[in-house]
Amino acid sequence: MKILMFLNSMNPAGGIERVVANLANNLSEDYEITILVKDEATSFYELKDKINVISLNVPLKLNMNSRIQRLFSLIINLLITNNRLKTYTRSFVFDYIYVTSPFNALEVFLCGKCNARKLVISEHGSKFAYNKIYKILKKKLYPKAYKISVPTTMDTYSYINEGSDAVYIPHLSTFSVVPGNNLNSKIVLNIGRLTSDKQQLMLLEIWNELRKENRLNGWKLKIVGKGEEEVNLRNFIYCNNLQDCVEISPPVKDVGKLYINASLFAFTSKFEGFGMVLLEAMSFGLPCISFDCPSGPRDLIEHKLNGVLIKPYDYEEYKDELSLLLNDRNDYLTSLGNEARLFALNWNNENITNKWKEIFRGDLT
Repeated sequence: MKILMFLNSMNPAGGIERVVANLANNLSEDYEITILVKDEATSFYELKDKINVISLNVPLKLNMNSRIQRLFSLIINLLITNNRLKTYTRSFVFDYIYVTSPFNALEVFLCGKCNARKLVISEHGSKFAYNKIYKILKKKLYPKAYKISVPTTMDTYSYINEGSDAVYIPHLSTFSVVPGNNLNSKIVLNIGRLTSDKQQLMLLEIWNELRKENRLNGWKLKIVGKGEEEVNLRNFIYCNNLQDCVEISPPVKDVGKLYINASLFAFTSKFEGFGMVLLEAMSFGLPCISFDCPSGPRDLIEHKLNGVLIKPYDYEEYKDELSLLLNDRNDYLTSLGNEARLFALNWNNENITNKWKEIFRGDLT
């Protein structure tokens, strides 16, 4: 069986790219996998040699400071992509086409040779996070697709109620569970794109207040990522003299070293489709603190058992709960970390892979 995975790029060090790489690597044992991208035919994350990566050579470059220019760029890119995707799918036949966004789904639907019955749409963002255009696309296109894979329970039921053939399939775990993290490094880790949706600026504001109140207890904050908010974050660090207790660094391929050298994972996202980094952190025995944002964290974190869930977006509660973790005197951090590791240990990649195989065999209804 031949499966085409079509998305904009595999070059960013993001959650979507991590999910696609994990799934492609697992499925490549039984299926012929081709990843079709718009930019360079390379991947930030490691892919098995048997996986083909092909480029349409229509990179999507968006001006995030201008909505009009962004829309214009999307339209031009859509027209060029449609032409090249038609040419590609006339030359190569696939049993299924897998996409990761509503816009990629539209590009497939507009391609005359592509049949909606072959289309599997894998959701990644929270259903509540999309803009109006994406919401319209989803309402029109998703019920026509063969299957919608959704990694959170909340969003799955919502898509089903709207008439889509949605199936709950959580994402594959990246790492095997790592034993032995004694949580004594006094490093709080945050990994993700530096964007307004991830709200790292709020995390810095909370960190700054805790420092002023002498509640950091020697801890340091390490933020790993890149994005349009980086300048604002660095300016905040500089203006508030946080250089001695906050560090921002770019993404790295060996992200496991970051987790194993940290003792706590702090998440402040406004919306989160799943939260791959939460599951990764838990694999290393890291307790996670996160807002109970739509829709993913609640599927991973059980409040005060394997992590901490904060009411969206209660600034003061987040600050106080984080302070409790930084100033732990009763092995609270260790208890949360042990339960986080146990949760990750019970995460069954084999069952998840089998669910995907059932989709492609037509067994999952």
